[in-house]
Amino acid sequence: MRKRTKLFVSALIGGASLAAAIPAQAQYSQGRYDQRYDDRYDRNDHYRGNANAIWQQIEQLRQRVERTDSRDRISEREASALRREVRDLRQQFRDYSRNGLTQREARVLQQRIDRIRDRLRYERRDGDNRRW
Repeated sequence: MRKRTKLFVSALIGGASLAAAIPAQAQYSQGRYDQRYDDRYDRNDHYRGNANAIWQQIEQLRQRVERTDSRDRISEREASALRREVRDLRQQFRDYSRNGLTQREARVLQQRIDRIRDRLRYERRDGDNRRW
């Protein structure tokens, strides 16, 4: 009987020490950050320039829309629609870049930039001569 009690007590102590060690280990690792899975553009110097390049493309696109409209190469309706798309794109960039851009987010932004550029090019060359 005494042998069973010793075995039971030792198992109980071992279990209690294990139960106390696991939360302590989890608490220790909470302050750490595993950077192997970090693909955000602002946390890795290699990608930081790409986020800035995307922002510059958005700003250049905004300026091109304004310049094209001021030269009356597109109608006011077309310019208004393009301005709205660029404004939405700028807001999406701000939303994405709050915590840094992932590669997927950068790809989505680049695709939208390309679509708006293509639309601006089309509107300039559509030849509908509508300036209203």
